[in-house]
Amino acid sequence: MKKQITTVILIFSSIFLFAQSSADSADRNIGINYFGELGFRPGVEVDYGLNLWKAEKEKKKRLLTKQLNLRPSLAYYHYAHYSNNFLLSLKLNYQFRFENKENDKYLFVEPFVKIGYLRYFFSGKVFTTQNNGFTEEKFRGSNSFIFGGAFDVGGYISKRFDWLLGFDYYAESTEDKLILHRFVAKLGTRIKFNTK
Repeated sequence: MKKQITTVILIFSSIFLFAQSSADSADRNIGINYFGELGFRPGVEVDYGLNLWKAEKEKKKRLLTKQLNLRPSLAYYHYAHYSNNFLLSLKLNYQFRFENKENDKYLFVEPFVKIGYLRYFFSGKVFTTQNNGFTEEKFRGSNSFIFGGAFDVGGYISKRFDWLLGFDYYAESTEDKLILHRFVAKLGTRIKFNTK
């Protein structure tokens, strides 16, 4: 398991460094989202957007922008009476942005793929039996790897903020070699760093 975790960390680090060297600083942003598995298991996600590639096509009243973005993220969500879950993931999304040139307002759609590492801790006390007695174990939980994708839609609020609505699917590969299917609803905002 340590080899798998080390491999994922090295992949994330190399991709993140490449993105920093090639990203356009004007497109950097941070996202803050409600992150609810099945919509009801509450959590929060924070991600950071880095642009890898961008192309624009102008028409009379509209501007179509296509871009490839890298979005590392950290999410926390809670299963009532069961576990606290921490998800470190990396999304690669392809954004289509439709902008009105007269007022600079826009809408975007982002299909994406993601990989990540999930660690959960049981929220209640966990005991093991030992020598005819009980011993409490701290931070008992498990590790999983995830892979999946879905899409986000969003648009312009102001020069500093965008709105975002998203739906994620990911398959969780557990230590017991089970594949669990997860569905997540997101609602949030993106804060742009360098506005024109």
